[in-house]
Amino acid sequence: MPPISRSHCEVAVHDGAFFVVDVSFSGGPDDVPGRGPLSLSAEDDLVSVTLESWPEEPGDQRDEWADDTTFVLRSVTGEICVAELYTDVQDGFLLLGEPERSWNVRVYTRADDEAHPREQFLVQFWPRGGST
Repeated sequence: MPPISRSHCEVAVHDGAFFVVDVSFSGGPDDVPGRGPLSLSAEDDLVSVTLESWPEEPGDQRDEWADDTTFVLRSVTGEICVAELYTDVQDGFLLLGEPERSWNVRVYTRADDEAHPREQFLVQFWPRGGST
């Protein structure tokens, strides 16, 4: 089964980090706990990021990717994007679906090599439980 939707972008990394956030995230003091950014660490200054939305948990891809980590992210709007640290730059917008919902997230990473000159991230989302 293929993903419902996919987006791809390259993002500049500052101080070894970048974020996946709900498009409504402002980074200010009024943001609700648990709805903050998903902070990802990177070694390169520019990384390749693919975001995918799935109707259910996707199959294991550890054979193709070096590391994987799982998270839960709450999306206020049902749309997420990749954001740079210290800037207002956002890219790789992905519509997840229903707003005000929690999503399971799995992040795969792969270091750069001759075939892929940039560190790569695959970030997969699928619904967590029922609607809230």
